[in-house]
Amino acid sequence: MRKKRDAEKPGNKGDAATRGRGDAARNWINVLVPVSPRLRVPASFLLLPFAFLLFTSCGSGRGAAPANAAFGKCPVCGMNVKASDDWTAEIYYNDQTKLMFESPGDMLAFYTSPKAYGTDDAHQNRANIERIVVKDYQSKQPADARQVKFVYNSKVEGPMGPEFLPFAKKEDAEAFIAANGGTLLSLDQVTSEMVREVRK
Repeated sequence: MRKKRDAEKPGNKGDAATRGRGDAARNWINVLVPVSPRLRVPASFLLLPFAFLLFTSCGSGRGAAPANAAFGKCPVCGMNVKASDDWTAEIYYNDQTKLMFESPGDMLAFYTSPKAYGTDDAHQNRANIERIVVKDYQSKQPADARQVKFVYNSKVEGPMGPEFLPFAKKEDAEAFIAANGGTLLSLDQVTSEMVREVRK
């Protein structure tokens, strides 16, 4: 009598409807991935490779974002980027998209060697760049990277180590160098060799 009552409880293994759904799921998995009766593997483990492929192959998220996007993924280091972060740098393009970078150093790595980071041809072409924005080292306010001065090879590091420190005002950069060492550079004076030296 007790066994009969247990079998009638919803969700019990004895419930015919539940058992039928479970059997159908197991049969579906056995068609995709035949499993030896001696090797009992939970279905969830069999689906892990599919879940991994789903989350890693549906676009890396490292491409261009809309120009007004608040979040993105750095094409250089792969980190998630928030536009409001103090170290974020961004390259805006004429097609109303942008690439977002975790730091000025990452932006300069891309700017000096764009083909190394797997973006499309349009985003590798400097002629398509509308503007480049970095954050001033002292004020953390956005500044035009074509107008700022970068301090290279100083004693001061960024959150991820050695960094190119942007200054909106040349006199601020010079005062910083007097106290902390380094070299003053404009955007077009930065070379890929300098970037590799900083990032090694």
